[in-house]
Amino acid sequence: MLLKLLTVIVMIALILCALRVFYVFRAAAMRALAARWGLRYVGPPTPPQWWLNPSHPKIGPPLPGWLSEFYPSGRRLTQVWNVIEGRQNGLSVLIFDGLVGEGRSGPCTLIACQTETNPFATPRGRDHVVQSHGWTVLHGAHLFCWTMGTKRLDSYVNDLLVHPAARANG
Repeated sequence: MLLKLLTVIVMIALILCALRVFYVFRAAAMRALAARWGLRYVGPPTPPQWWLNPSHPKIGPPLPGWLSEFYPSGRRLTQVWNVIEGRQNGLSVLIFDGLVGEGRSGPCTLIACQTETNPFATPRGRDHVVQSHGWTVLHGAHLFCWTMGTKRLDSYVNDLLVHPAARANG
C-alpha cells in the first residue's frame, strides 16, 4: 500500500516537473518570437497559479478589460501568460497563451489585433477568427485547443504585414 502511494506521488511530481519544463521552453520561444518581430514580451512566463483554475479571471494590463468576458470556443478566458504586445503595420497586436474554460480547462494561444477588418489571410487548421470590441481575435478551436507553435504564430504575424487590412491601418 505504501509503495503504491509513493508511486502515485512520484508520478504526480514527474508530471508537474514536465509541465514546468514545458512552460520554461514555451516562455523562451515566445520571447524569441517577440524579439524577431520587434514586439515586447510582457510575461508572466508561466500561468498565474498554474496548479489551480480560478473562478475569477486573472487578466490584467496590457490586455484590454473586455478580454475577461471573452468566450473563445464558447468558454471563458480565465488566465493569461506569455503576453506579447506591440504594433505591426500600425495595428496594435497582442499575442498570449491562456486558459480557456472553468473546471475542465485547456490552454490556448490567442492573437488579437485592434481592427474590425480581419487581417489574417486564412486561418490554418481549426483556428477561428472572432471580432469583438473593435478587435479581431484568432484562436484555436473547440474543447481542447492547446498552444499554437511558434512557426504557426510566425505565419500569422507575417499575415499582418501583407494583408490589406494591415496596410490600410498602417
